[in-house]
Amino acid sequence: MRAALWNARAALLYSLGGWTMLGAMLHYNSTSSGGGPENESDHQANQGAHKEVFTRENVLGFKVTTIITYRDVEPPITRLLRRVKSFFDPNDGPPSEN
Repeated sequence: MRAALWNARAALLYSLGGWTMLGAMLHYNSTSSGGGPENESDHQANQGAHKEVFTRENVLGFKVTTIITYRDVEPPITRLLRRVKSFFDPNDGPPSEN
C-alpha cells in the first residue's frame, strides 16, 4: 500500500514538472517569435554577423575572394536564463564588458 502511494506521488510530481516545462517552452517560443531580439539593451543579441573578406591574386591574374561570416549563436536556454535573471537583478545601466 505504501509503495502504491509513493508511486502515485512520484508520478504526480514528474507529470507536474513535465507539463510545467512544456508550457514554459511553448510560452517562450511564442513570445520570442517576433523576429528581433527580445531585449534591445542586450549587447550580445545586437552584435549581428561579423564578416571578414580576404582577397588575393593568383599568378595567372585570377582574383580569389573569400568571405568568412561569424555569427554568435546563443542557445535558447541561455536567453531564457538571462531573461529570468533580469527579473531578479534589474540593471538600467549599460552592459559591462566582463
